Amino acid sequence: MSLLTLSRGDARLRDLPRSWSNQGRHEQLQREAAESLSHLVALAVAKSGSNFQLYDALRPIEEQIEMLQRNYRRVSRARYKDDDRSWDGSTWERRAGRPPTASPRWSKHGSGLAVDIHPGPIQDVFRREGRAWGWSWDEGQKLGEAWHFVFVGGNRYASRGWLDHAWVQEVVGAEVDGKIGVGTVKLIKAWQTEHGLEADGIVGPGTKAAMQGKGEAVVVTPPSAAKPAGDALGVAVDGVFPWADATTQAFDAKHPGQEYKGGAPKGLLHSTETGTWPGYGGGSSAPHMTVRFDLAGKSIEARQHFRIDRPSRALANKPGGVETNNWSVFQIEVIGSCDRAFASKHGYPFLPDLLQQAWARDALAAVVASVSASLDIPLASTVSWVAYPGSYGEQATQRLSGDDWTSYSGWLGHQHVPENDHGDPGDLPVAAILTAARGGAPAQIITPPSSAPAGLPSGKDALVALIAAPDFPLLRTPGAVCYYGPADGPIESVSGKSPNSLHPGEIVDDGAEGLRTWQAQMVERGYSLDVDGRYGDESAAAAENLQRLAGITQDQQIGPDTWYAAWLLPVK
Repeated sequence: MSLLTLSRGDARLRDLPRSWSNQGRHEQLQREAAESLSHLVALAVAKSGSNFQLYDALRPIEEQIEMLQRNYRRVSRARYKDDDRSWDGSTWERRAGRPPTASPRWSKHGSGLAVDIHPGPIQDVFRREGRAWGWSWDEGQKLGEAWHFVFVGGNRYASRGWLDHAWVQEVVGAEVDGKIGVGTVKLIKAWQTEHGLEADGIVGPGTKAAMQGKGEAVVVTPPSAAKPAGDALGVAVDGVFPWADATTQAFDAKHPGQEYKGGAPKGLLHSTETGTWPGYGGGSSAPHMTVRFDLAGKSIEARQHFRIDRPSRALANKPGGVETNNWSVFQIEVIGSCDRAFASKHGYPFLPDLLQQAWARDALAAVVASVSASLDIPLASTVSWVAYPGSYGEQATQRLSGDDWTSYSGWLGHQHVPENDHGDPGDLPVAAILTAARGGAPAQIITPPSSAPAGLPSGKDALVALIAAPDFPLLRTPGAVCYYGPADGPIESVSGKSPNSLHPGEIVDDGAEGLRTWQAQMVERGYSLDVDGRYGDESAAAAENLQRLAGITQDQQIGPDTWYAAWLLPVK
């Protein structure tokens, strides 16, 4: 079956600017291919520092026939060689020194889906980054043609449409010829610098939105000033923020062993689209932290769900695609909505309005400053924060490419994450928030968390509490105090698989009765772990967190001190 062939003037085709052609003629491509090419050639100029030339695009069948007749000759033989072509009922053999040419009706050029692009540095960018834009070099590589690329679809950035090079030139004050070259790129960089954008010379969603006067491309301070002058709340200690409740919804143990895979450090804001604390499916869809505004008290409360050195789970992270959750991003959910109508209907805070208020802005800024200082995240944002619902959809114009996501460092929203379609948190006043974060927001805006460390009781209070607590069930002899711990530990470590107890019947097939009692008490305290009588990652993480709050040795061992702390330590 032959390929689709189009003729000039077909409604499916789009004219390309005459200035793109090395022969000064109007080349054409199918519309989707043309729109993609308009961005890719401009990106290639910016990244290679070379001007591009388009040697060929649509090639009507008459032109393809003429090329075949010029480069091949008709032969008569029974055997067909690999380099031969078949056309008009005959076999055609390539003339010595002539370039390979496809048979008419078989060339991708005839369908308006192929280009021959020059020079070499431009081709290098096409080979390296063309696939993301829907362009493949597979056929060119097979033919031995470094210049030949075919549009095969799958353009991640299809929603960006056509990039009008002449319009860009007008905006930045370049000579208008309809073709972005190295001179125009230099002026684009100057324009980006003047408007507080990353000066990369690429007209991506943020730069285009700023050129159109849409959105807010924000840079509060350049990445070189990554840390704020001083953060009001204090940095994380051993992965936990001292001002956050790291107990009530701690989900670390649900994802043991997870670690970041790399990437530049970034912070990311979500909106919960709720009016209260979400459950997050036991942690399966949780961020690192959730913050809630107390509108009456004009204060803020924070819960930490994952340590700062572990990935959280609040983003779509498609298999084989761009790493989102796992790529050095600290995620914060803000309780409230980015949808004005939805917020009004349910009585939820509408965050874009709420954060215009100084107390709310400074409250969130204090959190952002502390996170930035702890993780070396620049107090900067070089993206456009678009109002919902315009921000919704995987192809929304403000959403980053995979490469941009990996290299980005600064603050983003869910609306900017590749492979995701959510549009939250909307058009927050990010510039004001980051400015306040840089200046250091007041610490008193943070409400002490409900499970803030209170210390163990002493004296009479301790005796009263001990009466109500069950006795620690494991053996305690001089120099050998047993504890609940890993199965590969010493003889004193009881994992729930072997007996070492004051009570002979404590260890049964399905775990240790005493450990099950302690686990049930920890669930009552708000921890998320299985009550199975077996010591594992969940129990270890819960024990360490309890030890931190109680001010005792953080060794993850559930000995007498950690046992009684589960009953004695106040929960506020």
